[in-house]
Amino acid sequence: MIVDTLKENFDYLCVVDTEFKGQQDEGQLNDPVCVVIKELKSGQYHKFHGPKLKLPYPPNKTLWIAHNVIAEAHTFLSYGLKLPKYWWDTFIEDKKLNFGKVARHSLLAACGRYGIQTISEDLKKYFINKIILPNETYTQDQMSKILEYCTSDVDAGAALFLEQCKEIEKVKKFDGPEMIISQALFSGAAVACTAKVEFNGNHVNNELLKKIDDAFPYVKRKIIDELNAELDVYENDVLKQDKFDTWIEHIGLADVWPLTITGQYKTDEKTLETYKDAHPDVRKFKLAQEFIGSRKLKGFIVGPDKKARCSYRMYGLKTGRTNPSTAKHPFNAPKAMRNLIKAPDKNKISVNFDYRSQEVAIAAYLSQDPNMMAAVQKTDPYIYIAQINKAAPDGATKKTHKVIRNLYKTTTLAALYGQGAVNMSKRMNLIIDYGQELFVKIKNTFPTYFAWAKTMFDKAIVNGYAETKYGWRYYFKPGELYNPRTFYNFPIQAHGSEMLRRALIDLTFAGIEVNALIHDGIVITLNKKNFRKEFIQAKEILINASKAILNEDSSTDYYCDVDFQIIRSGMIQEPADQNKFNRIIELTNEFNLGNNSRGTQGTKSAPWIDININKYN
Repeated sequence: MIVDTLKENFDYLCVVDTEFKGQQDEGQLNDPVCVVIKELKSGQYHKFHGPKLKLPYPPNKTLWIAHNVIAEAHTFLSYGLKLPKYWWDTFIEDKKLNFGKVARHSLLAACGRYGIQTISEDLKKYFINKIILPNETYTQDQMSKILEYCTSDVDAGAALFLEQCKEIEKVKKFDGPEMIISQALFSGAAVACTAKVEFNGNHVNNELLKKIDDAFPYVKRKIIDELNAELDVYENDVLKQDKFDTWIEHIGLADVWPLTITGQYKTDEKTLETYKDAHPDVRKFKLAQEFIGSRKLKGFIVGPDKKARCSYRMYGLKTGRTNPSTAKHPFNAPKAMRNLIKAPDKNKISVNFDYRSQEVAIAAYLSQDPNMMAAVQKTDPYIYIAQINKAAPDGATKKTHKVIRNLYKTTTLAALYGQGAVNMSKRMNLIIDYGQELFVKIKNTFPTYFAWAKTMFDKAIVNGYAETKYGWRYYFKPGELYNPRTFYNFPIQAHGSEMLRRALIDLTFAGIEVNALIHDGIVITLNKKNFRKEFIQAKEILINASKAILNEDSSTDYYCDVDFQIIRSGMIQEPADQNKFNRIIELTNEFNLGNNSRGTQGTKSAPWIDININKYN
């Protein structure tokens, strides 16, 4: 049924596999070794190696089938080809069928579920590590073996695709082939477009990055000294657990701060992020520790073309969100360091778009809660929620009532995601009775939402999985222990990820350069000459993507608005992070001036050493 419908709508069904060198997580582009294509209607093979590739079939009439499309899309782009639009990713479709039920989704694992023969993992490793990666060029015999290996993956991929289609028909028998195919093509295009984002990379102020990297040990030591003068938690540049424990007790967080299995207070990033609002000194420590804990500047893995790259791992999390390495994604670096992201040159302008209050907007419109919809239609929904609960006056803003807004934002999101009042109170360092009072207010404010959320939760329990309107699923095994928050969290976060994918696909195929994906945001680069026209087009694409998620039919016109920041010489952060960046620049200047003075016996410093802070603000 699915295969027949695909044959009717595409002239060619091509299974493709590529071999290459290079890794996005090291800032590199693919260096193609070979490509093997099998057209399923005719059974014909096409095998390529060398510096050039010409696709044997017209892309707009061809469905490209691959296991983990990201690799094949990267290879096509590395050959200088335009990104094809139609993809079927057997890796993602295997996840839709099994994510949560099984641990592995590799070609070997997926084929094994259908009894399809593939070469062993050891033999794969042999080809990659002993033949493909070590050699700059290949003998005729080596290339013959590589092509044979690649062809075996194509044959396995073709068999997997056909078996997978049969299983999808059984699992989603009420959806019909058109719906199933539409969802699969959406997922495949999203992964292929993610490859384009990785290919584009992030434009970085490499000159400034090098100066800060060179000065890193000096800057790190200075920041430790400054932090230690206030908090006394370091000794010989090393965070001391006993001093940290004493500090936590001194600031009154001993009763709420989570412990390790050995009974000591946790110091990891997640804990610091969770409790950053519990005491001003925790935020101060977190800001400093982000930089101190970096291995130089994590997140800025710059390739030969001077762009920072990482693998986004689309559909990597339960909710379908991206799952980039915390050490290699530029936007997982200390926030202050985002100032290093810039436009590529004077003829371009970059823009950081992010959806405004995306989570609460999704919750509001999917649940049709009238009070929540009224809130998201305000400039600041959290101030509005505080106002209707008589906690903030008319005219209040984020600036004038920051503490109250933060309380109502944190409580609202915690309640939406099924968290308890006790845990939220501990995280915010609130008296539990007060935290419980806030929870009751939120639940009384949005009764329609919480009734809807309970229905979605019950449906997931009955079905054994949660699902988005675009077909992404997360399963749980019958009888297994599960966290209820997973299924309260899923509809909001998973549809947020679908919203970003919809925007990504439409921006990419509109010819707009996408440089980064950031949870509910996206960084693009536009031409300065046609900036206004391209900016309006991009913003409309993001808003229309939200409409595709938030509206069931044409009878409504709900959307999630977007905020934006123009990026020329660098991004600007919140005041605390911006002040930290400015201090890092001051210390970097200090290091460079000191080194120059020592190296030139007091001669005047070279012009390149002075870093103008204002230049990067």
